[in-house]
Amino acid sequence: MHAVRRILDAMITVLNENPKYKFVWAEMSFLSLWWNQATNDKRQLLKKFLNNKQFEIVTGGWVMNDEANTHYFAMLDQLIEGHQFIDNTFGNITVQSSWANDPFGYSPTMAYLLQGSGINYMAIQRVHYHIKKALAKEKKLEFYWQQTWDRSISTQIFTHILPFYGYDIPHTCGPDPKICCQFDFRRGVKSYADCSWGINPVSINKNNTHERAELLLDQYRKKSQLYRTNVLFIPLGDDIRYRSKYEAKLQFDNYNQLITYMNKRTDWNVNIQYGTLSDYFELISQEKSHVEFPSYVGDFFTYADRADHYWSGYYTSRAFFKRMNRIAESYLRATEILFSLAHAQVLEGKIVSYFPKDDLFTKLIIARRNLGIFQHHDGITGTARDHIVIDFGQKLRTVIILSQIVMQQSASYLLYQNNYSANNQFLTFNQEFQTFETLPIRKFISINNEQQNNRMIYIYNPTDQRRIEIVKILLDTYNVRVTSNNKPIETCQIDPKWSNRRSNIMNQNQFELLILINIEPYSIKEYTIHATTTQESCPLTKIEYVNEKHKPKISSTPFQMSLIDTKVFQIENRFLSILFSKNGVLLDVKNKKLDEKLPFHTNIIRYGTSKQSDHHSGAYLFIPDGKAQYVSASDYDFIRIQRGPLISRVHLNHKLYGLQYKLTNTNGSNDYILEVSTITHLTMNKDTELALQFSTGIKNGAEFFTDLNGFQMIRRKTYDKLPLQGNVYPMPTMTYIEDDFMRFTILAGQPSGVACLKSGVVDVFLDRRLTHDDGRGLGQGILDNREIISTFKLLFEPRHTIIDRTSLTGYPTLLAHHLSIELLYPIHLFHSLTTTIVFNELNLFVKPLLFPSDYHLVNLRTLYNNNNNNNNNSAYSSLKNVALIIRRFAYDCDEYYDRSFHFEKPIFEHFFQVNQIESIEQTTLSLRHTKQKLNITTKLDVPFAEIVTYKIRLN
Repeated sequence: MHAVRRILDAMITVLNENPKYKFVWAEMSFLSLWWNQATNDKRQLLKKFLNNKQFEIVTGGWVMNDEANTHYFAMLDQLIEGHQFIDNTFGNITVQSSWANDPFGYSPTMAYLLQGSGINYMAIQRVHYHIKKALAKEKKLEFYWQQTWDRSISTQIFTHILPFYGYDIPHTCGPDPKICCQFDFRRGVKSYADCSWGINPVSINKNNTHERAELLLDQYRKKSQLYRTNVLFIPLGDDIRYRSKYEAKLQFDNYNQLITYMNKRTDWNVNIQYGTLSDYFELISQEKSHVEFPSYVGDFFTYADRADHYWSGYYTSRAFFKRMNRIAESYLRATEILFSLAHAQVLEGKIVSYFPKDDLFTKLIIARRNLGIFQHHDGITGTARDHIVIDFGQKLRTVIILSQIVMQQSASYLLYQNNYSANNQFLTFNQEFQTFETLPIRKFISINNEQQNNRMIYIYNPTDQRRIEIVKILLDTYNVRVTSNNKPIETCQIDPKWSNRRSNIMNQNQFELLILINIEPYSIKEYTIHATTTQESCPLTKIEYVNEKHKPKISSTPFQMSLIDTKVFQIENRFLSILFSKNGVLLDVKNKKLDEKLPFHTNIIRYGTSKQSDHHSGAYLFIPDGKAQYVSASDYDFIRIQRGPLISRVHLNHKLYGLQYKLTNTNGSNDYILEVSTITHLTMNKDTELALQFSTGIKNGAEFFTDLNGFQMIRRKTYDKLPLQGNVYPMPTMTYIEDDFMRFTILAGQPSGVACLKSGVVDVFLDRRLTHDDGRGLGQGILDNREIISTFKLLFEPRHTIIDRTSLTGYPTLLAHHLSIELLYPIHLFHSLTTTIVFNELNLFVKPLLFPSDYHLVNLRTLYNNNNNNNNNSAYSSLKNVALIIRRFAYDCDEYYDRSFHFEKPIFEHFFQVNQIESIEQTTLSLRHTKQKLNITTKLDVPFAEIVTYKIRLN
């Protein structure tokens, strides 16, 4: 923050001294910190410069986010938070250009969100050096970036690629950094870094102006040959620059002399001026009528800046925090929706209890901003120094803790209504996050005592589809039964509690209750757990082991245990049968409906790092020492099978990892999948990267599909001419391979790298531990690994139609979309802290049962209007607007499993209490601009594959 304050203070002063000077700023998180501490005089100056366009806000998101690991929910959320800050602090100033110089590759999803938010232009930098070279040769570094599904031009955005290695001054004036560095006048002065090429700048004076100007102009002219127009963009900046008025004046004073001289030389035919990014693009627009620009679709992954230095390591670096980010996202989204529902009830006025909306909303704002901070291109990427990672981790935990507070208060208000009191805690979460660097634990419920022999729990479904799935509760007895609304729930199961996640020691006094729940979208449902007699209680899991060495350790147990005496064993449900060898090798997957087997194997594989000097894997780079090595599966500590009426699973524990396979019997969509989870904690193995390899008989050749930010799919091709690391791509939520007969989809609960190096084989990276710095600015390796559980849902879908091998994009089935939503947005479980049973029929503001099967509620986000313009999180004067953000899935119609769908487009009055709606507007995605005014009878018509935002004002 100290550097930010120095930079903005210096530039405000310098801009005030000369109206010709210009400056741009991208991240609102830092601008808001400065604003909160700035004097009123400085605030007024900043507003003046924004209005006269000396100071331009570019992009305007909360951060400059990563584009590989991020999910579109968080990408859009941080963009909305930044734009809300702009609206409520500076009013209706224009944000029309995006500046993303530092993310390590670029996604069309971000281009879509920017264009949909009213931004017309974008500038990017970190594009593969060979792609830059090819585009520069054809003068195609400026183009229209279009979405793969868009047959019109409605989603395109004009894009500029900086042509050279970096975005600092040595790499922006022209092709020769040795020359360009001589025009970064801060270098070599007062202990600042010298030029790496051996020649430092010299101050401009009347004796050297001609020679210096001629040298610089030559670089400008060479750079201009790479573009199609007569306008050239020369950035003047770098990381954490202009920290003093002295530095700013040093640059401006020297450039003033050069610019004045060059402009006076009419024979040189140049006109140079200071400008913002939008100044540049507006000049480009004036030439568009007679200059033709190409259009492109696709993405810019995987990035390489030189040689075989591919930036595919950061897809998996700090895997623990990538997983925690997804958990934090799920908590924040669920909380946003429930708070908006509760607040709508407050406005309706039928509940007399006081709801502390201002205090809760302040917590919600902090949670939003903390989640936004982690989307930074050094946050979710895992490329920060250890002490900053700790700060990021604490911020993620704060997101979860604050979300839990707001969610449980909102749920209590909706459930208890006139009996609600903000001073009483009615509910507590089943999950507890004790530290920022450990996995959550489940709270323990005691019902085997004289004081209380039953306990109510409440389930909240934060998704668009009915959920039929299993929840787990930790108890002190196995003799229990379950009811809901006084009716018995027969589908339950008791599992043993193990001493830890990778242990074969059974806990003597704790047990896991598994309940099959069936809950409508966006509703809260009550279940009651009763201590009971043995005859009435839920059935116990049966436990099997492959030899006496693997027998679970416990002196006495109610669970039936037995030794497997066959060479193979299997687990199965109504759709799938999974066959294993006695030593834990998965042999095949059988589709019971078709009576067909698919050869299917899993292996844990391991990479080392290159031994060449200055050529190592690090936080950013993946440079392996060759092909992967298989981790021996012959020395498992134990192989354990658990079979019950709801879940059957196989546990394998190795010194490097734990591995679990799970099938469910729920009569729900999860019965179609095999769930695989790994537990890794790399603490002893240095320069090691682990991946989970899935081998199938699918003949996909060299092609596979990965998602981009959970929003769209893109076809990938493995190229033999590329090094291994160049064939690794980001997988934020899913990947699939297919042939004309079968599609195999991997749905992931956390982002990571993925590769398909052989036909039918998919490698998903799990975690990495590295001793070396890779020379990209971090200055350290990655040795702060935490224990992480990585979860995958594996979906096998027979195909009915011949696949299109020419399309750049692909589409998951609706089943895959819905399963991914369930994985990313789990249900939330509360323990009741009272003995009063509540059966309130929730008079919900939103009635999302009427959502079509291909629609998804991205968010229901309460908006604020801070009239004081001080942004201090304490006085949000209006909470009457809510953002309804809807996505329509792009999906493959080749749906194999029999499921019911409905696609009728609803109208607003199907969703909302009519008397609560004052106005409805369709806006740009980040809510800055109104596109059209609507009424209560308007249909929600979301275009295929797109997102639409509505602003609804409540009475």
